[in-house]
Formats: sequence, structure tokens, C-alpha cells
Amino acid sequence: MSSKETTASVLLIEDDDSLRRVWSDELQRMGFAVKALARAEPALDAVRLEPPDAILLDLNLPGMPGMQALEKLLAIDNTLQIIVCTGHGTVPLAVDAMRRGAMDFLAKPVSLDVMEQTVRRATGTASLLQENARLKRITASAAPVGTITLSPASQRFDATLQRVAQTQQTVLLLGESGTGKELGARRIHALGQRAHMPFVVINCGAMPRHLMESELFGHVKGAFTGAEQKRLGLFEAASGGTIFLDEIAELPLDLQPALLRAVQFGEIRPVGSDVVRKVDVRVIAATHRDLHAMIQSERFREDLYYRLAVLEVRVPPLRERTEDIGELARLFLGQQNARNGRTLMLSPSAVGRLERHPWPGNVRELENVIVRLSVLAAGPELNAADVDEFAIGSRPQAQSGPLPTLSLRELEKTAIQEAMRRFDGNKRKAAEALGVALKTLYNKLNASDGAEDADEPEAQ
Repeated sequence: MSSKETTASVLLIEDDDSLRRVWSDELQRMGFAVKALARAEPALDAVRLEPPDAILLDLNLPGMPGMQALEKLLAIDNTLQIIVCTGHGTVPLAVDAMRRGAMDFLAKPVSLDVMEQTVRRATGTASLLQENARLKRITASAAPVGTITLSPASQRFDATLQRVAQTQQTVLLLGESGTGKELGARRIHALGQRAHMPFVVINCGAMPRHLMESELFGHVKGAFTGAEQKRLGLFEAASGGTIFLDEIAELPLDLQPALLRAVQFGEIRPVGSDVVRKVDVRVIAATHRDLHAMIQSERFREDLYYRLAVLEVRVPPLRERTEDIGELARLFLGQQNARNGRTLMLSPSAVGRLERHPWPGNVRELENVIVRLSVLAAGPELNAADVDEFAIGSRPQAQSGPLPTLSLRELEKTAIQEAMRRFDGNKRKAAEALGVALKTLYNKLNASDGAEDADEPEAQ
């Protein structure tokens, strides 16, 4: 992990040119990424674009006064760590600022040692707040999950889930891509004894290899370059609840023994630590791959397979659940109507056309088809011709051909645009909602714009 990835950012708002230059140089020497401004007005825009880890705010500013700037900054984000700077004899003003939400104050002239200690305390608090927000997102208890069970196949599947939910055994969900294995895992959690506890999802295929062990089991301070503080792993974050290991077949072979020990004995060891910790989690894993073939080719441990597959459940593909297609399509269309402000409906002919499609991409493909229809079809009632023209096409498609869905690039662009709209251009919040790193979001935005963003901040 590079130093760039872990550099704390500081926004300095100071109208005195010489002081601003000196403080900026010193803060950079201390290892901070600094953005220095002379007035508060542009600082508001800068914070909306990318909230810094700490703000040094002079209270005696031209234009917008510092106290007003403090209130406006906190209105943008009330978790901002703002240190106000005051002149000699204005301590009461600083105390008032702290009552209004500032985290600390510095009285000029400022000792550089005191400044460094204060700023490091502020950035440390910001880091803890970000970590707490991350853990809250990933450990949010799963809401009660219902399921559409009009077909005999889905009724049998849901009955199995209900029986499985009453045990504490590990579960392996097997099925084709897009069948809804995560929804099945959430259903098990919601119906079980741990429903009020965290449900944590880990996509083993999407996690960077060099971060995977740390993400799963945590690390101690100094365990590797960039590990500036202790971090709780996802197994500990899920303590008392359920952890869902999606795409388990993608887990690297060298990490499988540590996972085996976590599943079998409830023991983990954070990266860089000599201390073994106990965790109490129920493990549900899922894959669309043939694990028996992977065991034969020595890409998956046989002992881990048998530990995970205590209860093995097959998730039926959508082609075996024809009776569910219409209801699923209406559910997805209702979600898109709410999102887009439309009132589209599915006609019986549209439902019939959807039911005749083989759905090689399963429920995920159906959802993408409905997204495409909700955007491209005129409505208000969607018919079979709309389904053929905008989503599926009139010619039969081979199983090996391309799925009639939006491309990954289109789906990604749509998701990014929606997140940026929802959070008023706040890239940090958009990245958190999308579940990607801030730097990744910047790269995606730059790629879509066709140009590099010279003002890209350090990734947090």
C-alpha cells in the first residue's frame, strides 16, 4: 500500500499570504496533503467536492466571516474535523466556535509542534469516523427478506431455506450466476436466531488479493506499509451474526487454510499479530463453479469444501421458475418507476414474452431487461413488441451468445451518475454508496470524461 493511499488531507483557510505559505509548507513537511485557500467561499465548494480529513480555519477572514464559514461547512458535513485559528486575546471567540461544532482551536502565534499534534488528532478522529461508517455499512442487520414463490421450484427452495435457517450449520449455496444466491443467504439469516445481529457480505472475487487477508481478519498497527492503525476484520465485524462468502471459489489457495480454521474453530489471527482471536459467526458460502472439479485440479481444498458444505442447497435457475417471472418483472418495474418517476405497466403480452425467454442470465438478466425497458420504451403499458424491440430481440439467442442486457460499462455509468446525483456531487459519499474506493471513482469519472482530472485529491 503506497503512502499516497494513506496520506491524510488538510484544508487550510488563511487570508495572510505569508502565513498561509509557511503553514502549508510545514504541514506538507509533516506528511499531510494540503490544499490552501485565502477565503471561505471557494472552500465550501472544495469540501462539497471532496471532504478533507481536517480543516484549519482562520476566524478573521475577508468576505464570509470565519464563524459563518464554520456553520456552513458543518452544514455540508457535520463530521468535519475543524480546527479554528484565532489571534491573541480572542480565546472566547474560539470557545464559542467549539460550542458550534469546531473540534479544537489554535491561538496565534502557533507552535508547530502543537499544530502537528492537533492536526494529527483531528485526522485520526476523521479516520475513526470513516472506519465506523464502513463497519456500520457492512454490518447492518439484514432486513426481513421475502421471496416470490409462485412456482413449485421456488416453493421447494424456500421451504429448504426455512429449515436450514433454524440450524447454526454452515451452508453452501450452489447455482448459476444471477440466480439470487445472496438473497437466499439473507433469507436464511433473516429467518434464523441471528436475525438481529450483523449480516456481512464478502465478495471473494472482487476483493484485491493484497488486501484480502487484512479485510477478512483485520491487521494490527504497523503490520505492513500503510497500516497506520489497527483495523477490525470483517469476521470480527460480523461477530454474533452471519458472514456470507460470495464467489468462494475465487478465494486464493494460500488463504484457504486460514479460512478453514475460522470456519472450523472460530479462530482468526489479524495480520501482523501473534494473538489468536475467537469469533462467533455463522458462515454461508456461495459459488456458481464446480468445486469438485476444482478440488481435482488442486485449486480448492477438499477439507474446506466439506467444512462449508455441511448443508448444501441448490438455487434453482429462472427457467425452472416460469411462474415467478411476471411477479419478479413487476417488482423490478415498480422499483424503476419509483427511481425514474414513471408509471409504466406490463401488459399480459409482455409477461407472456418474458416467460418464453430461456433466461441464461437468470434473475439478474431479467432485472437488466426491465431496466432497459423502463428507460427506452415509451409506455405507459409495455407490450411484447416493446420487449422484443428494446430488450430481448425477436431472434432466438444461443446459450453461448451475448446476454440481452446492458453492457457492464453502461450499467457502471448509470450507477455512478445516480450516486453522484443522489449525493449532490459528493464523491466520497458516492464512492461509499457504490462500495468502491474513492480513487476508483475518480478514475471512472476521468475515463468517462476522456481527460485526467488535475485536481484529483489523495485517495482516503
